[in-house]
Amino acid sequence: MELLDVLKKYFGFSSFKKEQIEIIKEVLSGRDVLGVLPTGYGKSLCYEVPAMMMKGPTLVVSPLISLMKDQVDSLVEKGIPATYINSSLRLEESNERKRNIRKGRYKLIYVSPESLKLKRFTDLLRDIKIAQVAVDEAHCISIWGHDFRPSYLEIHDFIETLENRPVVTAFTATATGQVIEDMENLLHLQDPFKVLGNLDRENIYFGVVTPENEMEELLKQVEKRRGEQGIIYCQRKIEAQAILEELQNKGHKAGIYHGGIKDEERHRVQEDFSFDRINVVVATNAFGMGIDKSNIRYVLHMGIPKNIESFYQEAGRAGRDQSYSESILIYRPKDIYKQRRLLQISELSLERYQIEEKKLFMMDGYGKTKGCLRQYVLDYFKGQEDELLRKENEAQTINCGNCGNCIEEGYMNLTTLAKKILSALDEVGGKCAGHLLKKMLYGIEPRNMSKENQVRINAFGSMKNHKLYYYERLIGFLLQEGFMRLEDESLQISDKGKDLLKGETEFIVSREKGEEKEDYQEELLLALKKKRKELSIIENIAPYIIFHDENLRGIVRKLPKTKKDFFEIRGVGKTKGEKYADPFLRVIHNFLKSKGNLMTTGSEFEKGLNDSISNIPDTYDLYQEGKSVEEMAKILGIVPGTVVDRLIRDHEKGKDIDLSSLFESSLEKEIHESVKRIGVNKLKPIKDDLESKGMIVSYIDIKLVFYKYYGIRKK
Repeated sequence: MELLDVLKKYFGFSSFKKEQIEIIKEVLSGRDVLGVLPTGYGKSLCYEVPAMMMKGPTLVVSPLISLMKDQVDSLVEKGIPATYINSSLRLEESNERKRNIRKGRYKLIYVSPESLKLKRFTDLLRDIKIAQVAVDEAHCISIWGHDFRPSYLEIHDFIETLENRPVVTAFTATATGQVIEDMENLLHLQDPFKVLGNLDRENIYFGVVTPENEMEELLKQVEKRRGEQGIIYCQRKIEAQAILEELQNKGHKAGIYHGGIKDEERHRVQEDFSFDRINVVVATNAFGMGIDKSNIRYVLHMGIPKNIESFYQEAGRAGRDQSYSESILIYRPKDIYKQRRLLQISELSLERYQIEEKKLFMMDGYGKTKGCLRQYVLDYFKGQEDELLRKENEAQTINCGNCGNCIEEGYMNLTTLAKKILSALDEVGGKCAGHLLKKMLYGIEPRNMSKENQVRINAFGSMKNHKLYYYERLIGFLLQEGFMRLEDESLQISDKGKDLLKGETEFIVSREKGEEKEDYQEELLLALKKKRKELSIIENIAPYIIFHDENLRGIVRKLPKTKKDFFEIRGVGKTKGEKYADPFLRVIHNFLKSKGNLMTTGSEFEKGLNDSISNIPDTYDLYQEGKSVEEMAKILGIVPGTVVDRLIRDHEKGKDIDLSSLFESSLEKEIHESVKRIGVNKLKPIKDDLESKGMIVSYIDIKLVFYKYYGIRKK
């Protein structure tokens, strides 16, 4: 199977990012890799895709148990054979997995670094031919990093005991030069292929507020985002508790997470957050690495953490699905004195103390800088600490267009977007029909244009993550402001537009005009989320493992007509498509039907939709195939009770259905006796009566007795 085939089949993507394909090819050639790639970029693909193409299994060293479970659940959901071994498993289950490891049934095996010191387990690993050791969160190996784990130092010792050295790959999201050096040296990487990716999280807005009343400000920030998924990071447990109580008093669904609560409670909060049962987690920095959650929309930092690495790691929890998200620091000038005092009473060596103190000063400078917040962080990771301290009070020189210091309140800097459009226009000679330019920017036409403008466009697909209507809006603004002009039904760059491409001017509009609002039907999105939640409960997995929010938005935008259309949506793929197309297509069909198909135009879509729905199996068809009630519910994406309701309706219409096959008929007599005594008004009194006598019955059983004996269909 070719690389792109693996990517499409298992992960639902049609192309790799530049760094991803470079890394994967090097891994498959047998070369070690060191990758520093931003959170949400897709680091895991860099070792997961090669794992599917190598002969032996890939061993993934991961720092937290909860992260392992989420990663493995997600892989298994995609049809990839994967497992994890850690202390959370029961002995019997652990032994079963180890037997399967020996039989070669897994492509990826996730372990904690501590497990590599267990002789019996490492003996097993030495008996199988490991093709790749992938070290996730590899910054944990460096004492200069912000999450040092001594057990990571044991990884190389384990690799040395293997008869044949596997390819070793190491990945992290943030690292300074010193940490990168440690990753290479302490893992003993051999001539590694290094990729130091762009750490800029463009989809995250960075802001700083310095309020008089910090609690009021925090509550205001959360209220603005009510219902969205967010994390609030605090520096102290007592503060986290106080914030939790305030949020709950205001009616927010919130939980708390810190090192002082019991393991059982921490696990419950993590699970509630993963399953969207709560919207906000108030936490210390102990929370985060174990949550691989894509739809976190904001992170609020209540005071400065001890260094920029920690801050950027916290901020990076937001927007993993590349949707617009926010990181807001509630800056308190006195925090630096508290943090410095903690350093002074610690048992650090003088050298280490001086390093940590300097890191703290860098973090405090972020809260006070007048320059671009984004650039401040990026310069830090480039090793320009001294330059940052010197420039702390200098005026703004760089404008990122997406931080609190680069955007005047009420305005947006859309220069980057304008450059995408004008650059594409410039590449085809400065003149192009509007509809053709739109197709190029959204990646609709192939790179090699067949008719006019037969050239390769670097900007091809550069706007594919934006709404289609947004292009029309931007073109209107660019024409209105004189950055381009319309001649003979073609768009042309003006002299002012050329100045913008040279960086001599900017494109700024009011936030009201320039904000890209969601144009998908919110009601349909909510219906799809509801279906996702139902399926997640049936399958006992987190909703985002089925589909990320951005995947659902893609479904709403594309309105797939057939299973084939559904498979083509980014992030779906064949494995998930086969499993979930039917229930989600039915939701779309029912929604459009309820709206009189007002969202669509043309008979072609209507025909395609009808063809698609005709491919979705009917309940009675599934019954005739011999499917159980539970199997039918899973296939149709509905609850078992609804399946029974439909079959009762079919029986009422004269279809051949054996009612006794649908319920626990051994209790039929007892249920009927209870109904005769209590009456047929409601189901619950019957259920309560039988359960008081030690009989466990379901509402399905009672419904069928009502219908069989009295002809009553109860909902």
